[in-house]
Amino acid sequence: MSKQVLVIDDNQKIRELFASYMELKGLQVKTLENGLNIIEELSSNNYDIILLDLAMPEVSGFEVLDIMEKNNVSRENVVVLTAADVSDEERAKLKSYKIKAFLEKPTELPTLMSLIC
Repeated sequence: MSKQVLVIDDNQKIRELFASYMELKGLQVKTLENGLNIIEELSSNNYDIILLDLAMPEVSGFEVLDIMEKNNVSRENVVVLTAADVSDEERAKLKSYKIKAFLEKPTELPTLMSLIC
């Protein structure tokens, strides 16, 4: 059975690029443009990996991680991606979440795939 991946990014081109590439590699991919309904999504689907953008309007990646924490949802399968500058304080906060990885955009797709597979 192929791995299931959830991509949460407000940039439609990024969502489409990641989804197309990963589907070509045999993964099942679902995309969301924000994390507003993350708990409902995670309660109805079991994702192997979650790719999460930090800098999103409405609900930031940090807020998504906070929501997951408050609902006792593991963040060990979350790969955080961002094009924004991340302060030392924010990096420390990410580390405290015990996420799988933190990558800066642009990210090489093979590098991303090595974290997923």
